[in-house]
Amino acid sequence: MNILKRALFYLKREKIKSMLLFLTLTVIASGLLNGMVVWKGSRNGIKELQTTYGNSFKVTAIIPKTAEDKRLWEKTGDQPGYPQYRYKGSKVDDELIRRIREVEGVTAYCKEYTLLSTYLPEIDLIDGLYTYMEKEEENNGGPLDDLGLTTPWLNKKLNGLRGCTDNTLLPYFRSNTLELIEGDPIREGDKYQILISDQVAKDNQLEVGDQIRAARLYYPALDKMSREDKRKEENLPITVESCFTIAGIFHVNIGQYINEWTVEEDIADNFMFIDIDSLTEMYKTDGAKYGEALDPLYTATFFVDDPARLDEIIAAVKGIPGVNWSDYDIQVETSLFESALQPLESMNRLVTFLIVFLLAVCLLFLILVLRIWIGVRKKEIGILISIGETKGRILGQMFLEGGVLLFAALILAAGITACSAERIGNGLLDQMSYRDEKASQTDLIKEPTSMEEVEIMNEQFQLKNEVDSVEKLPCRLEVSEIMAGGVLLYAILGLVVWLESGKIFRTSLNELTR
Repeated sequence: MNILKRALFYLKREKIKSMLLFLTLTVIASGLLNGMVVWKGSRNGIKELQTTYGNSFKVTAIIPKTAEDKRLWEKTGDQPGYPQYRYKGSKVDDELIRRIREVEGVTAYCKEYTLLSTYLPEIDLIDGLYTYMEKEEENNGGPLDDLGLTTPWLNKKLNGLRGCTDNTLLPYFRSNTLELIEGDPIREGDKYQILISDQVAKDNQLEVGDQIRAARLYYPALDKMSREDKRKEENLPITVESCFTIAGIFHVNIGQYINEWTVEEDIADNFMFIDIDSLTEMYKTDGAKYGEALDPLYTATFFVDDPARLDEIIAAVKGIPGVNWSDYDIQVETSLFESALQPLESMNRLVTFLIVFLLAVCLLFLILVLRIWIGVRKKEIGILISIGETKGRILGQMFLEGGVLLFAALILAAGITACSAERIGNGLLDQMSYRDEKASQTDLIKEPTSMEEVEIMNEQFQLKNEVDSVEKLPCRLEVSEIMAGGVLLYAILGLVVWLESGKIFRTSLNELTR
């Protein structure tokens, strides 16, 4: 009798044992196939987001936060308390941008820098921390601290100006978190143009074409002034003053969590965008007062014609000769769809862990089941050896028995997976999305009691870009998953059969036939 017939005869004769192994393999195969299909679905969801929104990469110079390395830093100013240093290392400058733009597939770019603490004397910003502090000082009848260093009436007029070459390429506008509702966007080549929110425009009776005055304060002189002198605008020391024309007005399309702890410049309605050339002029003029007119340390985001080629194009960029790329950080820009990506990534990590865990359990469980399956066949194996059957043919029979049961188990498991994978995948996605949403709601800190809580609280005020998340995953079973699962399970099954049968083959014939 050939080994195939003998394998089928044994399975028919030992129905209970065969059914036990069949059910074991079916459960394991169903879990594995479901895990593989859901894992693939989550990867496809991530790929869908990346294909839709992930068509850009950001280049940032890796700049040490301290000026201790004299090879990288050179001191250029000596104002007490406000030293200025020139960075001599690698930067994102116009030459680097030009060379990256020459790479095939790069279609556009946006150079960025934010000019912090810019004084806006005639603008009332949306109320935040410093407005709240000013009211508290009025109620208190004096400064809130014994030293009298707080100047909330001045700080509430400070705002960050976000410089860019094209605001339509910024994540806020690409995700429609901010929407230009009137006027024109900021474009490369514009000079002294600004975008403000409709709320700030309304509160200050401003419209497109009006002027906004912005200045930089000279802090070495400001620190020496009395609180009373600081209240008089004409006394404030200014390094540079510019007038911006309102080019456009935008609307904030999403809600933002704010309270009395939110700094004014973190409130989305207070965001202001200006052209990068004017920002650079203001930055350099301001810097000259401290020691030397230096360029800002820009970052730049580059866009590609085909998101599917993004990794290939980044590799081509890193191949540009003469550039020390270890001095730069090049990352796929994910801030646009980070909130939608997070539940998918959490789900992907969970399913990966479950698959690895299942394979480990699968191996242990199969060892236990097959130890029983093979262990009770010692006498049968001894008889086959005594009549001249080779160990290879005996082992082949066991492989065939396991293969037949596994094949049947895979057919049943495939049917179970086809019916359940989509429900499991999308149910898991809903749970991950709900968990992330719940965490963002319950972790809000209103009154921090430590520096760690202050940092966490500051993060919760930040405006997040929001794009439409993936609501449904295409968790469809394909032949490739069945084949991959079958090969993997058969390899585990074969390994266990080989290990367990090897123990029997090492036993003497007398003991086997006893």
